[in-house]
Amino acid sequence: MQGCRKKVLRYMGILTVMKLSVFAVSALSLLIALSWVLIYCPVGMVRNSAQMSKVNTHDPRNRMELSDYFDHYEEQLDEDLKRMKPAELDKKQKGQKTMEKKESSQEVEIPMQLYKDDAFEEMIRQLNKRDVKEYEFLAESMNVTIYRQPRGNAGLYHYKLYATLPDATPDQIAAVFLDNEYRVVWDNYVTELYPVQLNEKGPDVIYFNVDYPWPLTNRDYVYARETRKVIREGKEYIVIVMHSVKKHNVKEISGAIRVDDYHQSLALSLWNKRGTLAYIEYYDNPKGSIPSWLVNWAAKTGVPAFMKDLQRACAGLPGFLKDKGRPPVTIPVQ
Repeated sequence: MQGCRKKVLRYMGILTVMKLSVFAVSALSLLIALSWVLIYCPVGMVRNSAQMSKVNTHDPRNRMELSDYFDHYEEQLDEDLKRMKPAELDKKQKGQKTMEKKESSQEVEIPMQLYKDDAFEEMIRQLNKRDVKEYEFLAESMNVTIYRQPRGNAGLYHYKLYATLPDATPDQIAAVFLDNEYRVVWDNYVTELYPVQLNEKGPDVIYFNVDYPWPLTNRDYVYARETRKVIREGKEYIVIVMHSVKKHNVKEISGAIRVDDYHQSLALSLWNKRGTLAYIEYYDNPKGSIPSWLVNWAAKTGVPAFMKDLQRACAGLPGFLKDKGRPPVTIPVQ
């Protein structure tokens, strides 16, 4: 009887330890999830983070709703652009960032079939005539309409975006978008951006590192980028085509997942005398496990907000260039 009692007590002890272990793992998972939400989710963001120690964060009046998040970010961007001190912005937003050209010790293979004349002409055609057959409507916000089409069986999508940007011309948009050095100043999600190979003709090769919110790992890209300015039927267009490059000399780095299946194209034309009509195609396979709700949230909310930030960055470009003592990126008509 005594032996049976000891066995029962021992089994009970084992079960207790197992229950405690399961509870500890569950509690740790919940803590990680709550930490992510509190740090990165727009809901509950304090309006003035510089005064967090002085604000009662439990008071709902001091917290930011999801719909106000991007307005808050845009206000911060406006303030930074007004000050327009690039060195300070670099230190504040990015830490140590580089955009220096890296010497190539290995031949780079660019998928030139994707940069034929037809690819640029098709972007102009889609800009002038919306073609969304076999695409589903996703969202419309801030003068941006987004459509998507499933690609493969991994829950990935190919996106089409049609936008009107009333506060910047195509030349201004292109100058900001193509300026690697300026991009790391005004874009809060760019960790590193630099040319890998600059070519007199055809696409340049670019390295691009994007900051993903914790606990997700950063993604980085090596892609070819070609820009053309053309005139069709008396109207001027700027078209930018970008696609991932798989053979190159840029080694994978720790802390980032290399995206090797990526494509993005933009077509721009003058709209309403001082604005821009834009058409964008986009696809990438970010790899890893990214929640579908995060992808949808980024597409629906982050993309329109980025377009607004892009226009605001146009206003800050002259001050940045003056400080650097150099001219803007220009695109000759072909």
